[in-house]
Amino acid sequence: MWLALHFWTWIILTILVIFGLTRHSEKRVTQFLLLARLAYLVMIISGVVLSIRTFGHAPLLISLKFVLGIATIALIEVSFGRKMERDTPHLIYWVLGVVGLITVGLGLTLAFR
Repeated sequence: MWLALHFWTWIILTILVIFGLTRHSEKRVTQFLLLARLAYLVMIISGVVLSIRTFGHAPLLISLKFVLGIATIALIEVSFGRKMERDTPHLIYWVLGVVGLITVGLGLTLAFR
């Protein structure tokens, strides 16, 4: 159950971030940011539960996944902040995408291990 919740929250969070960062109205960007924050709150809770249950099996990978998850959330916040300032360097989007993909890949590796 927790794994499914975590997985679907990642999908929803990805959609919210993409929609939020492609909007032109500051009001819409703010709405998607709030929804994204709600999604990653659920993701953090489910991630902590999953980490507690599996930490004994692969502590190094779980720790790395935790750090990458926090980094992904920080990059989402920075991306939305830059979007609201109307300063949209595309490098931050690429970094967010790469770190997000690495985090998801590590998570899937841990899930099917």
